[in-house]
Amino acid sequence: MKIIATNIRDINKVQISVMEVVSDWARQEDHPIPRKKLISNMEIRGTNQFTVINAIRSLIKKGYIRRAVNMSNTTAYVQLRGL
Repeated sequence: MKIIATNIRDINKVQISVMEVVSDWARQEDHPIPRKKLISNMEIRGTNQFTVINAIRSLIKKGYIRRAVNMSNTTAYVQLRGL
C-alpha cells in the first residue's frame, strides 16, 4: 500500500517508511507492532536505529501514531491516521 502525505512538509521520508511498516504490520498481523520489531524492520531497510527512534517520537508528537496499550511489558505502536 502506497501512503501519500496530505502535507508533505509535515513528515519526512523516514517517517513515511515507519508509517508504512506500522500499517503493513497491523494489516497482516492484526495487532500493534512491537517497538523491537519496528526498529528491526527499519534496520533491514537500511535506516539507523536512532533515526528510527527519532522518527517514532516525531510521529507520536504529530499524532500519526500512538503507543498501544497491551498486557505485556512491551511497547507497541498503532497508526492513528493515514497519510
